[in-house]
Amino acid sequence: MRSASSKSGESARLTDAQIATEAARRLAWDSAVPPRAVRVKVAHGRITLSGELQSEAQRTAMLEDVTRLFGVTGIADRTVIKSA
Repeated sequence: MRSASSKSGESARLTDAQIATEAARRLAWDSAVPPRAVRVKVAHGRITLSGELQSEAQRTAMLEDVTRLFGVTGIADRTVIKSA
């Protein structure tokens, strides 16, 4: 039988797929980030964001959306700002 602490620790850990789903959901709900502008990949808890944005304000909003996600071990921002 597992102890309560190990069981709760296991259930609290999110998979890469769960982190990616939550990151994509948060980005989709943020009106400051254009729809489908950012792609999200997660490996070992590290989020990689890629795509084209139109401003630094959009980049800041995007990063704020995913920075505090539970289970994230790091963020690689590979987005570019597209000049108008």
